Amino acid sequence: MLLKSLFLFLAALFQACAAETSFLSVNSRRYRDALGDDQVGSLEELTKISDAEEPMVWFKFDKFDLLGELARSTAETRFLTAFFEGSVTDVLDQDSSSKAAENVRSEKFEVAEIPASAFESLYDRVHPSDGALVFEFTESNYDLALLDEYLEAVYIYLEETLANIDNLAFQVPTSGKNYARAHSKVEVTDPEKKPGSSTDGVQSALWTEGLISCLIVAALLLWILVIAISWITSLDISYGALEKPANPLKKTN
Repeated sequence: MLLKSLFLFLAALFQACAAETSFLSVNSRRYRDALGDDQVGSLEELTKISDAEEPMVWFKFDKFDLLGELARSTAETRFLTAFFEGSVTDVLDQDSSSKAAENVRSEKFEVAEIPASAFESLYDRVHPSDGALVFEFTESNYDLALLDEYLEAVYIYLEETLANIDNLAFQVPTSGKNYARAHSKVEVTDPEKKPGSSTDGVQSALWTEGLISCLIVAALLLWILVIAISWITSLDISYGALEKPANPLKKTN
């Protein structure tokens, strides 16, 4: 619920203009330094310094309102939820990247319709020497569940083919207006963490809520125990006060 509220909040803020926002999960120290030192200001610039040892994988949505759909949809989206909930390390506001970088080591995939088999669409087109791969989604509407399955399949294939798959980016058609307020609600996480099972974040949240509930219940029980002990103690004192003291002057026959 909290994550969907976040998606809805971001989507609402980003409707004013056609600028794009990029969400990155970057593990490469070189890329993080370049982003931190403002050496690069867009995904296009970042892919220009990418190489086969640290390839950059870029999922670009030209028209599809990904954040809005994630906020509204009830479909299971393991990959997308894992990425946005636990893997984002950097955000590029008003990213003006409009095309794939002119990089001979990059490969561009145009995705109009979700292919029946992600592996067949990638076979013989992805090579270990690729420094950047750009997946451009050109339509304004996609089935979110199918899209999530496709992205996860692509991730698995690239993980087996490339040197590593530690540097991912999603670029969505949003507005950067008032983004500073929204950015404070985006959790920046450990860059070493890869997108994993979508249940990780949910389980973590449930575990935290469960721990808090247990602590509250334990405190309540402790309070009841203290009250009970206090009541029993006062009861003993009351009974003691009712007992008649023996008359030491009374003679016994």
